[in-house]
Amino acid sequence: MVSSKIVSILQEIVKVLEGKQEELNRLDANIGDGDHGRTVAGAFKNVLKQEKELEGKDIGEALQIIGRTLAFSTGAATGPLYGSAFIEAGKKLKGKEKLSLEDWKEALSGAVEGVKRRGKAEVGDKTMLDTLYPMAKSLEDSIEKGESLKEALLKAKDAAKRGMESTKELVSKRGRSSRLGERTKGHIDPGAASSYYVIETIIKSCLKGE
Repeated sequence: MVSSKIVSILQEIVKVLEGKQEELNRLDANIGDGDHGRTVAGAFKNVLKQEKELEGKDIGEALQIIGRTLAFSTGAATGPLYGSAFIEAGKKLKGKEKLSLEDWKEALSGAVEGVKRRGKAEVGDKTMLDTLYPMAKSLEDSIEKGESLKEALLKAKDAAKRGMESTKELVSKRGRSSRLGERTKGHIDPGAASSYYVIETIIKSCLKGE
């Protein structure tokens, strides 16, 4: 069942984020409040409480439920940004029980647009968008080259990682960290990092057994 697979992926995301919690908190301490790891792990743990609501839902419906839960899981910007990403991705996947490469591309494009609107951010502003956009672009390139789904997802994961790492040399232009200006340079953005860990976990889970 689709819903049981999604719950399994969510459980894995929570496990990974809890394992990365201190690392993400340290990244956030450099340019923010120092609680990003706890916040994002807690938000996804709240999603697992909605396991019953996910039963019988297709992928698009499930992602929108996840997104709405994330959006209201924390008073910080993290919840609404993640929420927007999942909700807009879900809208692109309405009625889907299985995803093609084209579906992945559409979902990521939706996530990118959702984060842009919610965060009023652009690529290069040192946000989670700098992780998501390179992944979306990589998927588009893979479609043009006629690559397999597995090859495309592995390339997209690597692109997301490079995007996350690129934030180290950027100056923050959004959120509380933007007040620190040049002092944010030299530190990876915690939101970019946590979104990479979420992406990495989703892709690894989806490719398991391929």
